[in-house]
Parts: sequence; structure tokens; C-alpha cells
Amino acid sequence: MDSGYCKRFRMDIDLPRSRVPLASLPFGYQLVPWNEALLDVHARTKYQAFRQEIDAQVFPCLGELSGCRRLMQEIRRKPGFLPDATWLIARQIDRFRGLEETRFAPLEWCGTIQGVLDRSGIGSIQNIGIVPSQRGGGLGSVLIEQSLSGFEAAGAHQVTLEVTAENIAAIRLYQRLGFRRSKTVYKPVDSTLFRDRADSSIDSLPLGFPASHLNQENTQLDSLKNSKENVIATMVSSVVGELAVAETPQDVAESSNDEDLHMVPVRASKPLITSSPV
Repeated sequence: MDSGYCKRFRMDIDLPRSRVPLASLPFGYQLVPWNEALLDVHARTKYQAFRQEIDAQVFPCLGELSGCRRLMQEIRRKPGFLPDATWLIARQIDRFRGLEETRFAPLEWCGTIQGVLDRSGIGSIQNIGIVPSQRGGGLGSVLIEQSLSGFEAAGAHQVTLEVTAENIAAIRLYQRLGFRRSKTVYKPVDSTLFRDRADSSIDSLPLGFPASHLNQENTQLDSLKNSKENVIATMVSSVVGELAVAETPQDVAESSNDEDLHMVPVRASKPLITSSPV
């Protein structure tokens, strides 16, 4: 493996927050609270959201459905797992919206978020993911605000999350919601799949590399550049041909237990947080 690292930002928000307006969901969308029967739905929604993103290279489990299932099981087993900070967003499929209110229409799962609270009162948003076809409609804001409301109700005084540095849209969303960057962290990864991307946060400089050796390293790399140019070009062409581009998933995960769900509508008349990315 060609070792490298991915730059990520840790972002924090203090609780309680001042009164904030409620982000409303579009018509036909619903917030779905945590239920043990929904663990696999969270896993499948997480997989749809992350499988073609850089996060799946930084955290390979996000690129496999089985990995997302294991991850959700691990999150659920954490001592501080917080159901009130763990939510799904679902959308009623258009052709079924005419069904009687007493019957739940088949659902399209659009987004997921999970929360964990430690003994010191610091909450952690584990993952927030919106499936590609549902991005840009404010669903991420609703999930985060609903999760923060759950953290605040549980007595958290701070909530943290991490985001890949190149995910500018997510960073701006978190900043709009009140998060601030508190730390830069680095995650070792296989950098071969990202070196051809000019905007990538993947760097080949290993962790712990002395700053005093940077010029020497750059000089050595420059001297090797010409002799390796043809080899690198061939390798990059091969890698580019294998890269997956984020597209709308062909099938959106649906639960077979939709009839047992308790749906919680979002109402604009009442703020999610009263005293507290896409």
C-alpha cells in the first residue's frame, strides 16, 4: 500500500444554544426516531450515502454494506449510544401518497445520523449521511438539529463531529449551524487512488515527518519526477479508469417493516432546540 494521510477537521458546538429556527422538511418527508428494528435500515442508508465518497476510502467499512452493518452494530453497543440523537429521514414514494393515513406508504430512506454521549457530557455525531439523490434539499440541517436536540435533552454540554477537509459543502453547513473548527486530525490511507485529484486532501507525506526535512523530500521528489513521469502517467490512467464517480444510487434502501414505524412530522411552529455539512 502506498501510505498517505487524509486531512480531517474536528468541529465542535457548545450546548445549550440560543433559540434557533426550525429547519422544515419538504412535503412528503418524515423524521423517523430510533427503533431496534431499524438498525439495518440505518446501515443500508449509510452505505448508500457513503459508498462512492472519499470517506469510503478513508474508512473502508463505509464502502461495503457488510461493513456498514458492522459499524452500526458497534455504534449501538457503545455504552453511551443515544437513541434521541439517532434518526432517519424517509420519503413517501410518490405513487403511494394517496393511501389512507392509517396505512403507511412504502418509504424511500434518505438520510441517517447517530449519536453517542460520553460520561463527561460530550456528545459525538458518529455519521451523518444523505443519499446522493436527496442532497441539496436541507435534509442534513434537519437531521443535525434533531440530533442536537436529543443531545441537549440528555444533558450534553458539547457535541463534536469530524469531516474530511475537502468536503467544503459539509463544512459550510456545520458552520452555519454553529459548529467551529477545533482541531485538524490525520487519517492514514492508501493514497494511490487520490493522487490524480488536484483537489484531494490526500497527501503522500507520512505522519510524523519532520518539517526540517520537507525541502529535502521535495528536492528528491523533483529529481525523480522526470524519470518516473511515464510510469506515473500509466498508473494514473489505470486508476482513473477504475474510480467510481458519485452518482444517484440505482436503488434506495427500503425497509420491510415500514408498517411498524412511528413517524414524527416536523412542525415549523416549534423550534427543535429551545435553549441550546450538503
